[in-house]
Amino acid sequence: MWTQENWYNEAKKWAAENRDFLQKMSALFLNMLKNHIPDREESEIINIVLQYSQKRLNTPVNFKKYPELRGMKELISAEWKGIRDGAGFDDGLTAVYTNGMNFYHRMICTGKIGNMEVKPQSARCSYIFFPESDHGPLLANNLDTSPEEPFGQPEWPALNEHLIIGSVSSGIFLDEEPEETFPAPVFKIVARYCKNAKEAVEILERYNQFWGPSNCIIVDREKNCAMIEKSACRIGIRWSKDGFGFITAMTAEHPEMNAYLNDRRQASIKARNLKPGSCDEIYWKKQDSRRQLMNELLDEAKKNPTLETMRRFIQFRDPERGNVCGNGEIYSPGCPQSEYTVRTVIWLLKEGTALWWAKQGDIPSFKNPMPPVKFENVLLWE
Repeated sequence: MWTQENWYNEAKKWAAENRDFLQKMSALFLNMLKNHIPDREESEIINIVLQYSQKRLNTPVNFKKYPELRGMKELISAEWKGIRDGAGFDDGLTAVYTNGMNFYHRMICTGKIGNMEVKPQSARCSYIFFPESDHGPLLANNLDTSPEEPFGQPEWPALNEHLIIGSVSSGIFLDEEPEETFPAPVFKIVARYCKNAKEAVEILERYNQFWGPSNCIIVDREKNCAMIEKSACRIGIRWSKDGFGFITAMTAEHPEMNAYLNDRRQASIKARNLKPGSCDEIYWKKQDSRRQLMNELLDEAKKNPTLETMRRFIQFRDPERGNVCGNGEIYSPGCPQSEYTVRTVIWLLKEGTALWWAKQGDIPSFKNPMPPVKFENVLLWE
C-alpha cells in the first residue's frame, strides 16, 4: 500500500544518495529558464515556478475517470518534501527540479512566457530494443545532450518485474494546452498496475492529457514492443511486428504525429520570424534523417542481431549516411553545435550486465568504454 510516509522516505533516501546529481540538474533547469526569461530575476523565476507547481498540485481530479489518482495529491506532496530534505533544497529549488521541465514545455514552448528565440533545450536521445541476440534480449540507449548535463553509471532499466519503458524528447513547440494539469506520476501508476505492454499502453493512452510531450518505447517479457510519439494532447502508438524497435528524439514516425510535428515546426518558425533555411530547419531535417537512418539500420540488424550489431547500431557514425551517436557536430556555418552523446549504454538483460561508454573532457563517448556494471538482486529477462 502506498503511504505518505514511504513516499517521503523513499524520495528522501534517493535524493540524499544522489544529492550531487539533483543539485546539478536543478542548476541546469534554472539556467535554462533564466536564458528563456531574461527580463526576470532568478528569485522571481523560482517563485513563478513554485507557484506553478502548487497550482498543478491543487488542480481538481476526476476520480471516476482516473481512480488511480485517489490520495495522489498527498503522496506527491510527501515525495516533493522528501526530495527537498534529501537534496538539501528549499521549496523553490524543489519546484525547479520537480516542475521545471513541465514549466518549460507548458509555458515557454507554448509562447505564454519568456523568449522562444533562445536556442531550445533539445536532446536527441535514442532507445533500441532487440528481443533476441547472441546474449539474449538487448536494450540500448544514447543520452544526447550538452556536456553540462550530469550523468552517472547506468541503473537497471526495468520499470517493474514485467516492463521496460524508455523515454526521450519529442521536440514540439507551440503545443496544444492539455485539459489536465495535475502532476500525475503516470509511470509510477504504470509500474504499480501493469503487467504487460498492452496494459501499459492502455494507461498511457487513458492518461494522455497528463504526460508528455515525449517519445517512448515500452517492452514486456513476452517481447511485445510498443513505440509512442506524443505531444501534450495527442498520441501516436505503433506496435512492432517482430519485437524489434527503436525510438529517437525530436522527430516522429507515426503519420498523424509526424504531420502535427511538422505543422508545429512551421508555426514556430513563423512565430519567431525565422527565414527559410534557418539553423532550426537544418537541425530538424537532421533529426528526421536520423530517424530514417535508424529504420534502415534496424532492418539490417534483424539479419544478424548480435551484441556487436547493437553496439555498431547505437554508436553508428558515417560521413555519408549520418550519425546515430553525436559529437557536437555543427550542421551548417553559423549554426550552434548539436548535441553530444555523453553516454551510451547497452543492457544485456539476460545476464544482468550493462556495457557503457562516456564522454570525458574532449574524449568522445564512443571512444571511451567504461568498466561494465554488474547488477545484483535484479530479475533477469530471458
